[in-house]
Amino acid sequence: MRTIHGRGSHGRVIFDAIAALEPNPQVRWTDDSEGTRPKPHESFICGIGDNRTRRSIGGTMTVIHPSATISRTAEIGLGTFVGANAFIGPMAKIGRGVIVNTGAIVEHECVVGDFVHVASNATLSGKSTVGEGALIGAGATVRFGQGVGDWATVGCGACVVKDVPPGETWVGVPARRHQC
Repeated sequence: MRTIHGRGSHGRVIFDAIAALEPNPQVRWTDDSEGTRPKPHESFICGIGDNRTRRSIGGTMTVIHPSATISRTAEIGLGTFVGANAFIGPMAKIGRGVIVNTGAIVEHECVVGDFVHVASNATLSGKSTVGEGALIGAGATVRFGQGVGDWATVGCGACVVKDVPPGETWVGVPARRHQC
């Protein structure tokens, strides 16, 4: 029996990955909105997309879709979800509670901090770093060796060609700081 905490969209994506691994999976759902939580010492994955919420809840079960490609030298932290057709390259290090979504690419020697979301079809080129809680939007690209700071956001389709400071939002091609 597997436990997924969160009945929203991301929880359903995780369920689909589990169903691809085993037919007729036995899953127990919990959700704060229903007043339910995983039992103490129960292994579970957090099915909540929001990085800060995922950090507050945690999770100890990692789910990797069977179509994902993971290098044998990559390291993946507890509570991480790797989606369909994602790629994680040699010597990449993925933190705890990370989402590497459908079709995302995390190339060789990248370091991805805890509770990061690498959205669908985003690409982290080799030796890139992404700080805790950062969001890399769908289709965004981080150039080889560039960094994205803690809790920063890179907008959908952006192309990061220089380091993004912590807490900032960068958009466009090339990516620039977005003035909110």
